[in-house]
Amino acid sequence: MPDPVDYVARLRAEREDAGREETLRRDRSRRRLKRGLAGGTAAAALVGFAVWLVSSTSGERPADEPFAAGLMPEGTWPDAWPATTDLPFRGSHAADWATDDTGIQVPDVKAVNGIPEERVFDALNRTKDFLIAANLDQAVLHGGWPTKALKMLDAQDSSRARLIRHLREPGEQGGDPTEMFTRFDPAELRVVEDGIRVHGRMAFEAGSEPGQLRVRADYTFVYALGRAAPGAEPGPWKGTEEVARTVVRRQLVLELDERAAPGKLVPVEYRRLLGNHDCRAVDGFVHPYFSREAARADRPWPVVDPYDSGKDIADDRDCIVPSRT
Repeated sequence: MPDPVDYVARLRAEREDAGREETLRRDRSRRRLKRGLAGGTAAAALVGFAVWLVSSTSGERPADEPFAAGLMPEGTWPDAWPATTDLPFRGSHAADWATDDTGIQVPDVKAVNGIPEERVFDALNRTKDFLIAANLDQAVLHGGWPTKALKMLDAQDSSRARLIRHLREPGEQGGDPTEMFTRFDPAELRVVEDGIRVHGRMAFEAGSEPGQLRVRADYTFVYALGRAAPGAEPGPWKGTEEVARTVVRRQLVLELDERAAPGKLVPVEYRRLLGNHDCRAVDGFVHPYFSREAARADRPWPVVDPYDSGKDIADDRDCIVPSRT
């Protein structure tokens, strides 16, 4: 405990200090400045809220624009709002997937059915190359002819001739080449920068005959697409360009017969599931809906999670309304 005599002496000295009044004056000035700054900050926040409120509730706004998104960083937008070219996979399950063919991994190999290990490895890589040529080649994605993919198929097999016929004459009678190839109409759409995600698995087994190998591939490709002629879209993404996301899942069984057709692939089975596509359009292209189109369109297909890869694609199901993209 301090000595009372010393304590009283210090108080007397401070009171008689010539600079005491100046020190107190500066302290009062600092407190007034802090109160003024705090009040200014609160006023600015109130003005900002008023601006947001007015812009959110007045003016010519589409009925389905719930908020003034321009005042919010896109990373904080609700997942229900459409993505834009700034963040094409915002809120997507596929956001962290591989962005290119690194998402197609060849499994560990071993000799099988009289086929040595190195030939099995070669067959798996041919399957990977086929998946790339059919689903990731930029020329093919933008409506080009899938030349590389077709060259990998056995020219003597009927499935190759059927795919070529579907490419040349798409339609209800001619068939639909999107059953094997992912292509978008270049007059309508383009794949945006950083607009592809890939994930899946590959396995192999012995074929039914000696020297035959079967490769099973199950891969999901997600594409972020913009209009062919870019332009600012109205609504929550005002001032930016909306992207439509389409999910394409493919299950393939490809056979290689090193005796009959060395180095060539034969499609034994191929199924596809298209999420966010107008299945009534059979012209050889995938046609995604943008948000306003989806809200107005009659889409009679079942609502399915396109990322649920736990089950095989059903024979009678190739088009869905995705529960998420």
